Amino acid sequence: MNILKKTDLDLERLSSTSWKWLNSEEAEVSGGENSRQPQAMYFFTDEKNRSFCRRYNREVNFKRDVEDIGLCDKCGMRFRTYRAAQICVFAPAEAYYTIDTRDEAKEIEEFPDKDFAERGVSDFESKSWQ
Repeated sequence: MNILKKTDLDLERLSSTSWKWLNSEEAEVSGGENSRQPQAMYFFTDEKNRSFCRRYNREVNFKRDVEDIGLCDKCGMRFRTYRAAQICVFAPAEAYYTIDTRDEAKEIEEFPDKDFAERGVSDFESKSWQ
């Protein structure tokens, strides 16, 4: 397995996919793509089931490359309040550990920053209910 590396959000790849802020007011106030505060992003899959994944830092086949191998459980960013939606919470301006291939995703047991990611989800969730 390759050594995991932290990478910044690939804004060019992100902008070529279909997504929106779950709370656009909060995201805007916090700096949008430059925010160091956890933000919830709602990713939409296209007709070929492709959508952006922060752990790959690019568009992937969500069903095959994420769901089928349980990547969300290893990652910690998934906002499970809305289980049917693909909503992830992370700080856009923070670097996170990423993977390059599906094989790497299958091999990894848990991302080293999973606790950090889960805290981001909890922080966002607690702010949402205030």
